[in-house]
Order: sequence, then C-alpha cells, then structure tokens
Amino acid sequence: MCCIGRGHRLMTMTVSLLLVAGTRILAAPQIVVDQPIYDFGSITNGSQILHDFAIRNAGDAELEIDRVVSSCAACLQASLEKTRIPPGGESVLHARLDLRSLDGTVSRVLSVYCNDPNSNPLVVGLTGVVVPFYQVTPTEIDLDLSRGQQMAAAEIVPLLNLHAPLSQVLCDDTNIVASLSMEASNQFMLTLAAAKSLPRGNAAISLTIRSADSNDPPCRVTGFVHNPPDLELIPERLRFRPQAEPQMRILWIKQHGASPLILLDVVSPSDKFLCEIDPDSSGYDYRIYITASAQDAAAGQTNVLVLKMRDQSQKECSVQVPISVDKAEPKSQ
Repeated sequence: MCCIGRGHRLMTMTVSLLLVAGTRILAAPQIVVDQPIYDFGSITNGSQILHDFAIRNAGDAELEIDRVVSSCAACLQASLEKTRIPPGGESVLHARLDLRSLDGTVSRVLSVYCNDPNSNPLVVGLTGVVVPFYQVTPTEIDLDLSRGQQMAAAEIVPLLNLHAPLSQVLCDDTNIVASLSMEASNQFMLTLAAAKSLPRGNAAISLTIRSADSNDPPCRVTGFVHNPPDLELIPERLRFRPQAEPQMRILWIKQHGASPLILLDVVSPSDKFLCEIDPDSSGYDYRIYITASAQDAAAGQTNVLVLKMRDQSQKECSVQVPISVDKAEPKSQ
C-alpha cells in the first residue's frame, strides 16, 4: 500500500511538472490594439492630425516592440512611450499626420514589428478625406532657364472664404523674384523670375503666400529652378569599380549657352580607356561612351579625361572630367 501511494504521488508530481513546463513553453506575448484604424473624417489641409493608439499586451510573456515603420516617412511620424510591455500592461503609440501636402482620400499606415509570434507585423492606420484650402495649378512651379524660359507662373484659387485677399509672398531663395497679382475676385497669379545673382545649378524653392489677416491659412507652393552652366557634364565625375572585366560608362555633354563649343577629341588617361563620341543631330550636344578595362590594378586611383574643344572664334580649350576607381573591398577571412 505504501509503495502504491508513493508511486501515485510521484506520478502526480510528474504530471504537474510537465504542465508547468508546457505552460512555460507556450507562454508568449500578444499585441492588441482595440481600434487599429482611426477615421479622422473630413478636414482641411492646413493642420495636422494627432492620434494615440493604445497598445496592450494580452499575452503571458513580455512584449518587445522592435520598430515602427511608416508608409509615408514625409507625412506620418510616430513615437512609442514604451517598447517593453509586461503581460497585462499598456503603451501608447503617438501618431502625427501632416496634412499640408495631402488632399483627397488619404490612407496612411504604421507597421509595428514585435516579438508576438502571431503578428508579422501589426498594422494601424489613419484614414479620411483632406480638403485643400487652395487649388494651385500647376501644383509645382518649374522655372527652366536652360530653355530660355524667363518666367514661370501658377494660378492660386482659395477653396474657402478668406478674411482678406492674398497679398504677401515669401520665398526662401533670395535669388528668385516672386510676385503676386489678383486676376479675379477669387483668383490669384503667382509669378517667379530669376534675379541676376542666381547661381548656376539646380535648386528647389519653397514659397509661402499669405493674406493680411493672420486668421487666414497660408498657401505653400514648391518650385524647381534649373539654371545649368553653359557647358553641362552629366555626370560630373566618372566612377569605375576595381575589376579586370570591361565596364562602360556614359558621359553626356549638354550645352545651354548662346555660343556652343565643338568637341574635337577625347584624350583618355591611358590605353585602358576607350572612348567613342556620339554627337546629337544639332552637333553641339554629345554622348561619350567610355569603356574601361583592367581597373583592378587601379583601385583607389583618380585620373582625368580631357575634352578638347573649340569655340566660335576657333580658339581651343580643354575641359577635364575626373575619373575615379573605387577602393578594393577587403577580402573576407
């Protein structure tokens, strides 16, 4: 009888230990958001949406949130109060949706990656309809001086009633002259022109248009200015990999000045480079094919490709194009 009782107790203890071990094996976190989608309805685009998602751990192990990835890095930002949540605990995911560049039906999501084995990942989102304060046509202004364009314009129409007409323009680039005129009772024309001090190159600009009443929302417009040099090289530097096999790069020569140059010849730095000149139909823009071989021995070196050119007065000149070979990658042990 004693042996039987002892055996029964041993079997009971064994079963209990197995149940405890099984519980430990099955223990896992469980991420839960009661309202994963927030509908903010219809709103104008002069502000931002702030919303908090409550995240709970309904599991029996600690929940660890690795990262939160936004579907729109430019307009939707997020931050977590806590990244480690005990069983039964909570954290808050703060979301901020910038509406200034959005209009129409909007849907943006956040992907929450964590150690919940059944969530890969958890997705929460914000959705609604964004009504713009202003209709801007075109939505972005493009001032391209390389085509002889001296001005660029955009039409601005307020879609809501303003307390005062638009009258002020602020541009973040002092080399751009921006002006505003009223074309009709509810229609304005924004005009851009380049100042004489405008440097060569490409630039993005930002403009803010306001009325005299601070209660009226500002209208924000973006623009792009293209003012290349008379002789434009694309790319400005040629890069090759340190390899023995042949590799080809293309160099574009585009001319925008009133007196274009004529390409006479291309002088390569060594016989490891072969160049082929392909002029366009105008005879002033060129495409040059450069084929390099045996560059494994030139890792980390820099040379120049020399363009021999002649102007309209028959005077010759040289333009240097840097050629670089990347450093060799260290060999893995």
